[in-house]
Amino acid sequence: MLLTIMVNDRKVDIIIKPEQRIQEVYRELLENGYFAPVYHSKQVRVYSFRQQGYINPMLTFRQGGIYSGDILRID
Repeated sequence: MLLTIMVNDRKVDIIIKPEQRIQEVYRELLENGYFAPVYHSKQVRVYSFRQQGYINPMLTFRQGGIYSGDILRID
């Protein structure tokens, strides 16, 4: 499944498996230097442009209703 992840002004297109957890994918992107950490709260906030709402980052992409082509903004 292909998604776009946005943090501040940086965008990355990634391919993920629907059973992966949103927060774990974001953590892996941080560890590999794609983004600088977001320190606004203890838990990151994930906004889905397709759903026009926030998604629980502890869910898998499938559980959160995230599908191929969606754009996720991480605050």
